[in-house]
Amino acid sequence: MRATKIDSAATQRRAQRDLVDFGTRATSRSGVHEVQIVNVSPLGLMGRTQSTIAAGEKLLFELPHIRRAEAVARWVEDGRVGVEFTKPIESDHYTMMLAFMPKRQMQW
Repeated sequence: MRATKIDSAATQRRAQRDLVDFGTRATSRSGVHEVQIVNVSPLGLMGRTQSTIAAGEKLLFELPHIRRAEAVARWVEDGRVGVEFTKPIESDHYTMMLAFMPKRQMQW
């Protein structure tokens, strides 16, 4: 019997994600968006939102310790948005930011 290799988006990520439960705002040309961050890494985040955000849209997130982080929406699906920061968050700043974000107890 041959083993099957699982090839999911999670296994192809460039950075490990930290599970969090943090509400914040993101602004764009289309307005202000309330976003509940579900997971985050130094390279980006995934959040839930009721706002309409388009893939490719530029966003400015309000994050603890970092203050503002520029990002681009890479995908949007069923009330979720995945974004990539335009500049990765440096390790020491990322650690400080995480200290202010409550941890999520379960995965989606």
